Amino acid sequence: MPDTYDQGNDLTDYWNAVRTGNSRAYAQIHGQLHPVLYRYAFAMLGDEELAQDVVQELFIHIWYKKEKIGALQNVRAFFFTALRRRALNQLRGLRNLQILTPAEPDIEFSAEDIVIGQEQQAALQQQISRYLNQLPKRQKEVLFLRFYEELPYTEVAAIMKVNYQSVINLAHKAITQLRAQMGKLPLWWLFFSVLSKIL
Repeated sequence: MPDTYDQGNDLTDYWNAVRTGNSRAYAQIHGQLHPVLYRYAFAMLGDEELAQDVVQELFIHIWYKKEKIGALQNVRAFFFTALRRRALNQLRGLRNLQILTPAEPDIEFSAEDIVIGQEQQAALQQQISRYLNQLPKRQKEVLFLRFYEELPYTEVAAIMKVNYQSVINLAHKAITQLRAQMGKLPLWWLFFSVLSKIL
């Protein structure tokens, strides 16, 4: 579940102050966005230290480029998009060094990512986790951003650099595939309680 939302124009107001050099406003943006950006980076990279490094480098880079970046209509979407680009570059670099092979981020869901509430339902957590992890990478990323980070489809499209209809199609295919796999398991488990993270 996200730690923050771009409520009203708070992040936009902070960003406008940042552009004038206000470091306190940047600290506010950092405080609001760091937890969700870290989760996204960790989901893509699968390594806590690497995810932390990528997020911190992003914040440093944006601070130094703030004047060049200029006004932003959606601060949260800008940070997510920039983070995704950095994480993909990191993955490409690791692949070139033959440390890692995936060409795209492959978000892995674990049983711990799935909050159902009681220990006797651990088998159900494992089953749902297995279903989620059988989805193609892009479908998993759409589900992660849309239902875990609760971003609107328009922001998911901007972050993934695809058009809005492609995001809708990816989400629909993922849900259709999950529904076929889950059989008698109620699909609402997935969207009501499945994609909440224990941190």
